[in-house]
Amino acid sequence: MKILVAGITGIILLAGLGACANLPLGTTTVPVAGVTPEINADQYWWYCRFKVNWPEDVEPGMVVDLMLAHAVVGPVLQLHRQGIPYWRFHRRAVRDDAGHQFSFIFYSDRGTATAVMTDMRNSALLQQALSNKVLDRISVDDPDDPARPGLKDTSDPNWSIEIQRNWPAYIMGVSTAWLGLIDDVMRDARASTDLQELIQQYHQAHAKITAMWNREGQHAFIHHLSAIFGYEPLFIQKEIQF
Repeated sequence: MKILVAGITGIILLAGLGACANLPLGTTTVPVAGVTPEINADQYWWYCRFKVNWPEDVEPGMVVDLMLAHAVVGPVLQLHRQGIPYWRFHRRAVRDDAGHQFSFIFYSDRGTATAVMTDMRNSALLQQALSNKVLDRISVDDPDDPARPGLKDTSDPNWSIEIQRNWPAYIMGVSTAWLGLIDDVMRDARASTDLQELIQQYHQAHAKITAMWNREGQHAFIHHLSAIFGYEPLFIQKEIQF
């Protein structure tokens, strides 16, 4: 059984973070040349966590993550993106209490957070996934009880403070690219409200994106990430799955 813990695809980067024209579904303004989006004192990090049903003795159904990102989170993010300077996805599947969990994590004021949580819960597809046991539950932070005001507050505390502060821009670029790939490969899919048909469509999207990652990821993502850092050696401290 594979154990997967990753922020989208682990170690990839959206080349050209400053590109703002023709943004794909779910994108927002990305920092350019060290200039960060406007941050005010009333902004915090918020989590929306989706626990995916994961029966024993089967591989995790990672395809559901694509459906959640594109068809549940995407429309809400598109609607409220002007109030969200930073956002990202997180994917993980480990046999523990959290299990297979897909997360949408975003930085905004409390009013925007309230609107995002409300619209997310009102998604007809989300409710269908819950009633059909594709999802076990959704849990969201309470907008009346904010806890993470700092830009670094959802970064790994073991990282240097400079990386903690700048990592949200990096992983938002990665998340934007991944969501854009889903949007591109789903453009020709037949419109449907049938949950099982949608899951099958996202299976096909997952296969296409995986093939792109297998075939082109080394150059498009890994090579260009290395180039940004001047092709300097990278110290691999422990074995991880890329």
